[in-house]
Amino acid sequence: MNHENNVVAASGKTDNMPKDYIYCPATDGTCPRAPHCLRAIAYRQLPATEASAKPGPIRIVHPACIVQAQDGCGYYRDSTPVRFARGMTTLFEDLPLKQARIVRRKVMACFSCESYFYQSRKGERLISPDEQKAIERAFRSAGVETAPQYDGYEEGFNW
Repeated sequence: MNHENNVVAASGKTDNMPKDYIYCPATDGTCPRAPHCLRAIAYRQLPATEASAKPGPIRIVHPACIVQAQDGCGYYRDSTPVRFARGMTTLFEDLPLKQARIVRRKVMACFSCESYFYQSRKGERLISPDEQKAIERAFRSAGVETAPQYDGYEEGFNW
């Protein structure tokens, strides 16, 4: 899972694709999942070599992995847009102070590092659906019945 939550707008643009993304050269004929795999879609959208542009190196899935993809591929990334949350500035606002401290610690543990928590809180980093579920579990485990409220939501691809 990409912990930086690089997301692309549901329109299909690859502007926010992670640096050094692993592409997949699989075609619809070589892999049944290629039409719905972000790695294969991104590979097909690579710009054609132009005289004015110097193509750089890219990382690709090894062809042997494509042959084995019939049984499932560890590199597969679903191209279905998902709902990301943005910002948690009011997440603890309606909680009593004592309970808010407990919930805050539990929510901080939902992220792989403390800086991700603060970036997510300020809205600088999107909150993945998996992180949203973990935050909801943190609320429940602290005895909070209300669902977490985020500042907003965006749809995009989970690269």
